Amino acid sequence: MSVKATCSLLLLQGLNLAMANTLNYSKSPAGEAQFASQLFGQLAKSQSGRNIVFSPSSIRTGLALAYLGAEGSTADELKLGLGLEGAGKTEVAEKLDQLLAKGQWEKASGDEDVPKLKYANRIFVTQRFKLTQTYQDLVSKNFAAAAENVNFTQKADTAKHINSWVEEQTHQQIKDLIAPESLDADTSAILVNAIYFKADWQSSFPDYATYASDFVNHGGRKVSVDTMSQEDYFRFGELTELKAKVVELPYTGTDIVFLIILPQEEQGLAIVEEKLMGIDLNEISSQLRRRKVRVQLPKFKFEFDVPLQAALEELGIKKLFSPGANLSSLYQGSEPLRISEVKHKAIIEVNEKGTTASGATFIKVSVESLTIGEEVFEFIADHPFFFAIKDAQNTLFLGHVSQL
Repeated sequence: MSVKATCSLLLLQGLNLAMANTLNYSKSPAGEAQFASQLFGQLAKSQSGRNIVFSPSSIRTGLALAYLGAEGSTADELKLGLGLEGAGKTEVAEKLDQLLAKGQWEKASGDEDVPKLKYANRIFVTQRFKLTQTYQDLVSKNFAAAAENVNFTQKADTAKHINSWVEEQTHQQIKDLIAPESLDADTSAILVNAIYFKADWQSSFPDYATYASDFVNHGGRKVSVDTMSQEDYFRFGELTELKAKVVELPYTGTDIVFLIILPQEEQGLAIVEEKLMGIDLNEISSQLRRRKVRVQLPKFKFEFDVPLQAALEELGIKKLFSPGANLSSLYQGSEPLRISEVKHKAIIEVNEKGTTASGATFIKVSVESLTIGEEVFEFIADHPFFFAIKDAQNTLFLGHVSQL
């Protein structure tokens, strides 16, 4: 399984110019988990029949860069909507830095067989603006976000330059994040966050066990898709409150897992996702137990991009996009700014080995042997399902598969 890459974009424009088993429901998600759950809920409602994949970590980090430059009610809305924890901006930045610290695996090894998780941040600023020293110190220390001056009036060249940086950070997976027509003389700054994740399954799916099988799409249409199969020990549960089966497929060399929630009803995904709105995914994970499971999972690859302003406004983040936005701590100057665009693009690929390199080989070392006669639970993902790529602190990716 490979989450290949994703990226968020924040486009700032100058206003004076631009205006011409028993689940514990009592525990509601907080912080990053709350933001991830609420944002997914908004996207799932508006994109129910479409495959979805996005990175809450990437989006939240990109918007946190804006928060560090915001003041007044604009900052208050961002802090609340993003679930940012900490008394002041320095403390918020330090807490986020701790969460993002694990995103340096790629630097530790060039080995293609080890998992890779990488966050990257950069601020592209128009040549007529200068960031405040306080802001530069916060983002450089805690986000490793370098600031770079560019000429937004040279639309094609600047868009190409920014897109090239994004491609480099995401191993050529995210292309054409920003279109030249999104840039003009009113553009003041662009804040970009990218995340790249690649890892092998701890228990790989054997190639010989992949075969064509039926998958019932959203709406009921049946299609034939390549479906992987294996039998091994996984954390598994049948949650009656959700009316769904849940399994976690771990990645080798990391504590990150691929969590799949499969509705019992063939067309029950929307109902399950509505229930997920009030639940921390870690609560679901805590209900799972190690079981012998036969897993059938379709191979798939798709990309997803979406403008996020409408969804974020539903979460209460409105001032950021309004003429009354206060981003006075971001730059030196009196010209009012607002966020004019938030765009997100992600790509995901699921296959037998979980690698993007076709020549990679995974050798499985079993911790325990399969016991003859032991009960085998079935997890057959042959209709729309929800997934998350997460550890105990971060939700790297969320999504659902509706159409194959």
